[in-house]
Amino acid sequence: MLRLLFPLVALAVSLTFLSPVATAAEDASAKDKCIKACNDCLRACRECIIGCDCPECEKTCLVCIETCRACVAIMEYDSPLMKDMCGLCAKACDECAAACRKCGDTPCCQKCAAACEACQETCRAIAEK
Repeated sequence: MLRLLFPLVALAVSLTFLSPVATAAEDASAKDKCIKACNDCLRACRECIIGCDCPECEKTCLVCIETCRACVAIMEYDSPLMKDMCGLCAKACDECAAACRKCGDTPCCQKCAAACEACQETCRAIAEK
């Protein structure tokens, strides 16, 4: 009976020790994806400000740029505020994407909206963990 129990106990112990490692790797991967998405969003918002004359679009892009910049810094510092900042960044990206989508078929606005939506998804994933 003990011979049958030992492998099961050993498996349970190994899974207990492996799951935090997998979770840490997943968290690092999610953070890396989010940092990349924030940086992509920053670039797209800058291009949108240069290429679009819409005041609403410009205002939301400026807010989005600053929020993404702060979000990247907070994530790089591994701050305990990371989840909160990612939640705020997701909101700023939502607003920016909505403003850019309203702007019409301007290529820079459509590119910006897509980048903001991608950033929002990665930020929201971290904020909701």
